[in-house]
Amino acid sequence: MEAVTEVGYFDRLRQFSRNARLYLLHVIGMDLIHGAWEVLFNLYLLAVGFDVKFVGIRIAVLGIAGSLASIPAGRLADRIDRKWGFIIGDGGGAACALILIMSTDANTILAFSAVSACFSALHHVTESPFMAENSEPEERIHLFSVEQGLATLAAMAGALIAGFLPQYLINSEGLTLVEAYRWAVHIGIAWWFLSLIPAIMLKRYVSEEVAKAREEVAQEERSGWFSALRSPETVYRFVVIGTLLSLGGGFVIRLANVFFHYDLHAHEHQIGMVFAAGSFFLAIGAFAVPLVVERLGEVATIVWTRFAAIPFILLIGFAPELATPETVVSLAGLAWVLRTSLFNMSGPAFEAFSMGQLHPTERATYIGISRLFGSAMAAVGGYLGAVLMSGGDFRTPFVVMAVLYAISTALFMQWFRGTSGLSDPRSLRESIP
Repeated sequence: MEAVTEVGYFDRLRQFSRNARLYLLHVIGMDLIHGAWEVLFNLYLLAVGFDVKFVGIRIAVLGIAGSLASIPAGRLADRIDRKWGFIIGDGGGAACALILIMSTDANTILAFSAVSACFSALHHVTESPFMAENSEPEERIHLFSVEQGLATLAAMAGALIAGFLPQYLINSEGLTLVEAYRWAVHIGIAWWFLSLIPAIMLKRYVSEEVAKAREEVAQEERSGWFSALRSPETVYRFVVIGTLLSLGGGFVIRLANVFFHYDLHAHEHQIGMVFAAGSFFLAIGAFAVPLVVERLGEVATIVWTRFAAIPFILLIGFAPELATPETVVSLAGLAWVLRTSLFNMSGPAFEAFSMGQLHPTERATYIGISRLFGSAMAAVGGYLGAVLMSGGDFRTPFVVMAVLYAISTALFMQWFRGTSGLSDPRSLRESIP
């Protein structure tokens, strides 16, 4: 017991492998640019003459292409070295971004948006398996937590930079708005390519766990897209849980700014402050996850943080019924921050738990399947939520989201209650020789 408890939080961070540290540097660079890109590119499209409908079409293309590419990307990621998954996925995405920001042709923009989504799928299905393979069970929850925390802070910083850099370029260099957007993105893309340097420096590493798993698979004669799956029931359960969350979140998450603007009559700077605060506390919560897991274990952490977030989902949606016009934005904003922080605390714990329950050779394939169904259901939820809100119904989307989150969490509790995660204190004690 003493061998487990005497190793503190920061001691675990110092134990990260060289590969894990390099990957965290890569993540900081990547998410800094992703945060800026998410702010700038839609504004660029509007500035060159496209309307909001075209922006919506492009988002749909991204979702469809990403969904279709998820399973092939998962199969590819299980066969190639994780390092090349990062380099191909991120390098290809940067090249597509360079083409997109210089284009004003609708077909070109949609085509390269689809190609970019395919590269993005390769990156995402590689991420969690890489971190699982480059960490020991006792430090895995720390690596997942630090990765999410740093990624969130980097994306928030990127969004803030994107909000100020174009105006600075206009004032200091006399650029037009479109030129300022392009230069800002060019600077970001240069940083994007620089973020590949830590990925290139990654050394090929095959843990004893992975080597043994690959040896087992090599002795079997299997073929087909799903031949990598060795625990289909577990994969099915994880996919169902994630799909319900994606469907529920689709009703609200991408439409939250619409709700705040049209139903709460919040100004743009108020919405920005609410979302920035949510991202900041999300990062703080992510860093705190290992401390919670040490006390509760992975399963209990996931269950209780998700259940605790549900009342705040309802509080956001019904804030206009509970507050005065002067305080409604503050109430809904506080509820948004608490919902974001609590629910997303379950993210690192869920990633660590799911990777620990799956065979090493099926991890990326599982993520591909999960993204396929999750992206599709998020698109369905987004469409239905938009239909409801456009008709003036801003309450039902939050009720649907809360109900689906509750069902998903209840299923997780039913299926995995009593299952030990590899980061649980009990599991760590049992692993000590």
